Amino acid sequence: MAKNNTGKWLTLAVITGAVAVGVSYFKKYKSFNKELEEDFHDFEDEDTNESDTTSRKYVPLHADKDEFMVAAGDMIDAAKDMAGAAKDMVKDTAAILSDTAGTVGAAAKDTAQMAKERMKNMAGKATEKAVNATEKMTEKAEDAVTEAADTIETVIEEMDQ
Repeated sequence: MAKNNTGKWLTLAVITGAVAVGVSYFKKYKSFNKELEEDFHDFEDEDTNESDTTSRKYVPLHADKDEFMVAAGDMIDAAKDMAGAAKDMVKDTAAILSDTAGTVGAAAKDTAQMAKERMKNMAGKATEKAVNATEKMTEKAEDAVTEAADTIETVIEEMDQ
């Protein structure tokens, strides 16, 4: 379910980006034409001679509907190319993430296996230390009992004498 929502959001983001690029390109194209026309008129005002203006005819610099249609077609083609590139980039990203997830899973499995083996070794060592400590305590207790018995025997012998 989360995968479907992610795809929808990603598609929405790509479409929104494409529309934003198209609108930006259209505005830039339109403002460029306005600036070009203003610059032309400014230049025209600087170099006006009465004799030259009567002999020349100027072509107005404004875009007609056909030029805007061509520009719109170019924007649509650019948006399609951008959408295709975004789709390929998302596929590549998904492949990289999938490979990375597999690698992380394998590393986690290996780490868990090593931890399991270390815990077994530590448990074995702890058991061995506990057995050794118990044997030492048993020996010390036996020695203490033997020493106490010897001391009691010595005391009894001294009392008998």
